[in-house]
Amino acid sequence: MFRFTFRILILLFAIFLIFDCSSSDTKDSSGSDASSGNSSSSEASASSRSANLGDESEDGRCEAGDCENGNGTYTYSTGDKYVGGFKNGLREGRGKFEYKNGDKFEGSFQADQKEGSGTYSYSNGTLLQGNFSGGVLKGAGTVTFSDGSSLEAEFKDNSNSNPGKYTRADGSEDECSLQNKAVYCSK
Repeated sequence: MFRFTFRILILLFAIFLIFDCSSSDTKDSSGSDASSGNSSSSEASASSRSANLGDESEDGRCEAGDCENGNGTYTYSTGDKYVGGFKNGLREGRGKFEYKNGDKFEGSFQADQKEGSGTYSYSNGTLLQGNFSGGVLKGAGTVTFSDGSSLEAEFKDNSNSNPGKYTRADGSEDECSLQNKAVYCSK
């Protein structure tokens, strides 16, 4: 019984990390995002960042390419890094975002947010694959947890999914859903 309870606690923790860390952060952090470690009160707008190599702003620096309207590499003042397409100084099209904490997102961006198909890889081994909308997993998707279990479902929002196929690490299956960031099975 302890082993089962321990697995449930690990699973709940992983789910909490998935949706708590899933972000809709933008290239323009405005210096007010506490999680980014940037406590500057000055604001940096997307249009104020120059695509010229060597130019710096409060938000970060374009390391290579065209970070306004083209493809480039942008390193944020937080240590996060984005490599991919830009339009009007915002992330647009296919790209890869690498967070300083080891998390990674590879997929589509629109208006500086994760939008469309993509894969978010957490440093703890948990993977989110599917459709992102407004920066979060929404619609058809799969969460593969670090213990090898996975949930394939239609995600409603950050915390909830419709019932879907939950496959445990041992291969057994059940119909489960995500409710308030916790996996609930029908049995």
